[in-house]
Amino acid sequence: METSRVERYRHEVDRWTVGQLRAALDGLPDDMVLRVEVPFGPSSAHPDPWGNDQFVVTAATVDDGDHLPVDEFVVRVDYPADWYVRVI
Repeated sequence: METSRVERYRHEVDRWTVGQLRAALDGLPDDMVLRVEVPFGPSSAHPDPWGNDQFVVTAATVDDGDHLPVDEFVVRVDYPADWYVRVI
């Protein structure tokens, strides 16, 4: 039987300011679709199915990929910089 270990680790992020967000929005049309990408855990790779609202903005970009029906302005959020625990 395999046993799990608990590991404490530091998660660092660069939080955006209002000024950075305003600069990213500059010149975009008012009717552009806005999408927010939310991680499963302290990472920017996966959406969070539990709807945790303790996030900070870490990036934003226009996603104009061919697979989208319309261009979207994507805001990426992440958990704040802090110490976290994970089971490994």
